[in-house]
Amino acid sequence: MPETPESEEQRETMTIPKLAERVGRSRTLLHRLATNPAEGWPAPVFREGSSRPEYDVQWFDAYWAERQAGIRQGRRTDLEAPEE
Repeated sequence: MPETPESEEQRETMTIPKLAERVGRSRTLLHRLATNPAEGWPAPVFREGSSRPEYDVQWFDAYWAERQAGIRQGRRTDLEAPEE
């Protein structure tokens, strides 16, 4: 997993719907990933006056690239002849 950002310097952040749009996936999937402790997402940042969580874009891009590289396409087994 990419390192979680620890410095308080201003970085570009986005909400889950914007991140989902960025990678072409559903916001539901990204929300599920963000709330799963096994995925290792950092704590969200909240802008003043907003209750919407935002995540560091640079961290997310590294995380998403690593996650996509680790996904392997499955093989269909329903078309194989049954063994006798």
